[in-house]
Amino acid sequence: MARTMVIGLTESGTRSKVNEDSFSCGDRVYPDMITGSEEQTRGSSDYTQIYMVTQGFGGSGAGDLAGRIVQRVSKDYVAKLDDYKHPELDFAQFSRELIKETHYRVLSQIGSRAEQEAGASFAMLLIDANTAYILNVGDTQIHLFRDNELYTLMDPEDASIERYPTYIGDRRVPFEEPKPNTMKRFELATGDIVLLTSEGFHTNVHYGELAEDIKAPDAFAANIRLAQIHSRQADNTENGTILAIKVRDLVLEEPDDSAQKNVERFQKYYGAVPPEEVNGAKPVPVRNHVMNNSQASAQGVMPPQPSNNRQRRTNSNGSRKEGEKSMVEQAKNVKKRSNWKTFGWSLLIGFLIGMAVLLAVWFIVLR
Repeated sequence: MARTMVIGLTESGTRSKVNEDSFSCGDRVYPDMITGSEEQTRGSSDYTQIYMVTQGFGGSGAGDLAGRIVQRVSKDYVAKLDDYKHPELDFAQFSRELIKETHYRVLSQIGSRAEQEAGASFAMLLIDANTAYILNVGDTQIHLFRDNELYTLMDPEDASIERYPTYIGDRRVPFEEPKPNTMKRFELATGDIVLLTSEGFHTNVHYGELAEDIKAPDAFAANIRLAQIHSRQADNTENGTILAIKVRDLVLEEPDDSAQKNVERFQKYYGAVPPEEVNGAKPVPVRNHVMNNSQASAQGVMPPQPSNNRQRRTNSNGSRKEGEKSMVEQAKNVKKRSNWKTFGWSLLIGFLIGMAVLLAVWFIVLR
């Protein structure tokens, strides 16, 4: 799993009455105030982490609320992330259903009562173990800084998606959900910095200048603050937000609960537990559901073998009885050891109390 450092910065524009941008940092969504600027820093070593920047529009009570709805729904979907692991994460399905649900929520809760167009764009980073998944809809952007180079993770413009809504809550194209302009997966490396930015930030800072700010020899948080300052100096009329996530290091072990969940997923989709899992190793990912015996042996996976149900039931009952007997014997041994331990402590305490009484009487007699 990845251990990360996070800093989020947002500032309302001089032409805006409210800050319709938002960013998630830990379990909280910021800013707390609808105007002004805000900065938050965090660190995390969670197995699953989600970070998001939303850029709402439509005015007070519309654009800011649309962004908060996207944030809330995204956290709900991450909470049931295991439902999308077969056993590997089906990020495409996760993204489609997330976009569909957020689009419906914003339309039903805001679009029906808003006097003008209202909605939100969003950029999301999902970290599961040491793998990063990114999703972008609308005018927000995502960048990756690795090995002193800044890369944009945005896909080239695709004319085929122009007939779809361009942001969450877009009412111009009925009966269609927005299509993401970025949906990627990549393995994280130590030192990676992922930037999630709103339009008010990335349109006001030059690509080369942003790279120079990040690679400066100062501390990570100081470099991100410098990038925000340069963006606001260029144009501060619009809201501007940046959320930067840096990978401190990577741990190649899974928590016990996550390892157990992987075993359960493997059993659910392949019907058997690989032999390595019995010894505590992680399950081997398999992409094809149908394998012959030679393929299964090469991958360390034992496919289910046909057998007689009655014989299987008899064997399982016999093993269960043997297990129960051994558990009873273990319980008796533990109880026996516990009784001897209690008896020994009682003797020692009685001896000490007797010695104390004798010393006290001897002291009184001598006086």
